[in-house]
Amino acid sequence: MDDAKPHRDSLPVFPILGRRAMIRALLVLAVIFSGLAAVLTRGHQALGEVLSTTTANDLTNGRFAQKIDKAVFGAVPRSTALDGLVTGLEYRVLGDAGPQVRAGCGDWLYSMEELRAERRDRDNMALRAELLERLVRTIKQSGARLIIVPVPDKADQVGDKLCGITATQSRLRDQFWNELAHVEDAVVVDLRENWPRPGYWKTDTHWDQAGARFAAERIAQTAARMPEPGQDAVRLVEGSMQQRTGDLAKLSGLSDAPHALAPAPEQEREVKVDIARSGGLLDDTPEPSIILAGSSFSLNSGFLEYLETSLSREVVQVSQRGGGFAGALLETLEKRTGSLAKAKAVIWEWPMRSLVSPPSDAEKSFMRRSK
Repeated sequence: MDDAKPHRDSLPVFPILGRRAMIRALLVLAVIFSGLAAVLTRGHQALGEVLSTTTANDLTNGRFAQKIDKAVFGAVPRSTALDGLVTGLEYRVLGDAGPQVRAGCGDWLYSMEELRAERRDRDNMALRAELLERLVRTIKQSGARLIIVPVPDKADQVGDKLCGITATQSRLRDQFWNELAHVEDAVVVDLRENWPRPGYWKTDTHWDQAGARFAAERIAQTAARMPEPGQDAVRLVEGSMQQRTGDLAKLSGLSDAPHALAPAPEQEREVKVDIARSGGLLDDTPEPSIILAGSSFSLNSGFLEYLETSLSREVVQVSQRGGGFAGALLETLEKRTGSLAKAKAVIWEWPMRSLVSPPSDAEKSFMRRSK
């Protein structure tokens, strides 16, 4: 009978945990007690701040205990190794990935840039709508065809891993598709339909190689209607798998945490292209007729290589890390007018999250000059 069997909860704890789990538990306790001792001996300021900012609601909903936990971990003496240990413990014990990163479930990390709401978000989106219209008009005047590629938020495309985190701001930014639906003199590539989920790295803000390849192929379907199809023989060469540390793991400090406390590193396949250009040996090599002016997405996960393979063309890469909404495109308009004059198409890739970022100096300058 079932009553004759010992209940699992009644078994001794330590044999179930095992030696490794016991060591881990003792390590957690050691760090907690060292932090508590540090709070009591030299962390009076942090403890006083916790007590002075605690409300009655904090005492009833558990936030007071969480504040004490943060004060304990924050008071532990610092070194690179110890910082990594504390960061890992905060992540595993408290589910805390730091102020700039939010932890979902299953070691999925999300950028706070996608999740937080700011007072001027709607104003910034309205400014970007006006900026978009003026940039489309300017590129049309150059004679090039503009292909616009908005990259959906990771929080929107991999929402099932948020686990308690709300992606309200992604829903707000989705309203911008109404603006894009009315864009004339440019082609908008919608990556949301048939997106290869998840399509993003677990510990990085960017698309993974499946997402990058999908985006490249979807753009190529659009560019296939260009008057001159690609003539270059482009062969994708795939190499070995390499370990990849995501930018969110670095941003949160989890890249310095012990392996047992941090998300597992991901694997990325090395890719490159071999291009046999059209024309004879004595012919002048023509300048590539497609410009890629994107953000850091265009610099990640082999996107350029997948794009060149899908287009059967060499592509001029002018994308910028941190370029946001239009950094690379504005620099092209200002500093690469010769290349733009020869271009048949400009691929303008930007992340949806950049819609609500404060306008850059370059954006403000362009808006003043293009009135």
